[in-house]
Amino acid sequence: MFVAAVAAATMVIALSPSAAMAQTCQPQVGAQGAAPFTVFYCAGDATGQQRAATVAALLDQAWPQLTLPEPNGLGPPLTPEANGGRLSVYVTAPTAEVQLGTCPDDCPSVGDNFGLALPVRPFIVSASGAERASGALIINEDIGVTDSTVVHEFFHVLEFAHSSQGGESWLSEAMATWAEHHYRTMADIDTRVNVFFTAFQDSPNASLFARGYGNPPIEYGAYVWLVSLAQSANSASAVFRMWTALSAAKSNSAPAIDALVDAYLTRLGLGFESSFKEFAVEDLNLDLSPRVTPQLFSRGTFGDPAVPLGVTPLFLRRPWRLGTKSRRAPVDLSQLSMQYDHVRAIGRSVGAVTVRSSGIAPWGDVVVLARAATGWRRVDLGNGSVTFCRFTTRGNVGELFVVADNHDPREAHSGSYTVQGRATCPSRRAVTQTAAPA
Repeated sequence: MFVAAVAAATMVIALSPSAAMAQTCQPQVGAQGAAPFTVFYCAGDATGQQRAATVAALLDQAWPQLTLPEPNGLGPPLTPEANGGRLSVYVTAPTAEVQLGTCPDDCPSVGDNFGLALPVRPFIVSASGAERASGALIINEDIGVTDSTVVHEFFHVLEFAHSSQGGESWLSEAMATWAEHHYRTMADIDTRVNVFFTAFQDSPNASLFARGYGNPPIEYGAYVWLVSLAQSANSASAVFRMWTALSAAKSNSAPAIDALVDAYLTRLGLGFESSFKEFAVEDLNLDLSPRVTPQLFSRGTFGDPAVPLGVTPLFLRRPWRLGTKSRRAPVDLSQLSMQYDHVRAIGRSVGAVTVRSSGIAPWGDVVVLARAATGWRRVDLGNGSVTFCRFTTRGNVGELFVVADNHDPREAHSGSYTVQGRATCPSRRAVTQTAAPA
């Protein structure tokens, strides 16, 4: 799998070496961390032995910041039962099998992944059925001895300390990738933005909560949604507290996780119903003007400056030119997904431009971004229309983006919108917005 070749981490074995290639690791102590962890290498593996010290230095450097008390971090990991209560980290060749329990189920090898994080004892189950656990790390000695891999994998272990189920959900990889950005790791930035973010942009009609969709899976690139959350709340604590809210999860299914996430966001005033459209507009990833795109992934204290402007989502169709005609666009969207349309030019014979949505509210939104002689402006539609009279200064639009979304985290929906060009204006008003009949 491509993701196994480029991902900074994954929590499941993405590539299983053949029995002929596999070898059982006989762990030897390579380095003791100043923090409570031990780095092991496999007996006879000179490369692993050499790189164990580097991994220990990277984890010691990251540990104080990553384990800050909530809400400035996720706090410390749950103390493991094995290794005298010290976290176990294995630096191995790709095919080496690490025995964490009964084989073959609990004898993973890192394969082509940069690293793995796996829950280990103790497994603590609450009276409600929620579970939390400690964790262990396996680092690929060939490609994973980097600050980004160590931060990503260790962050998974911190996730387990709050929720084993959350740690096995789509949000786990998005959060760990966000941690790479938040803690300003220096390695694998190209992978984060040029592979994971690009893959996310190429699948805007897939659910934000899709897991394992695409190649590489889009949950890694979904970290930009967490960037947007921190920007909207003006605090990284909003991201950390969301993970704490998952401590009640009794299942890693999308509906179970989604319900907890939405309830938490609603308490912040940033629930999906009211705020998902803001993320959809930001995900256009174009600096049109402060008026219509005030928040960009790469900007501000909580933005990721590595995200390149201009990497837009995949459009519904190729950018097109509007004449005196109508063009209908179906909106068939899975939960928490988006679609984008670009009218790049408007013919001289067009006197009025109307965008009319139908069957969109209450589950979704249509946002029109229009460039007129006075600059860009934004119009939010539910079920209704907006008309721009091009014989006026404010209504003389020459370019449009139409952003549609499904902000319902529970199910898919369908509707449509139409973009129409007419030779004359229906009124003398520059911009006329009309609600659909009740």
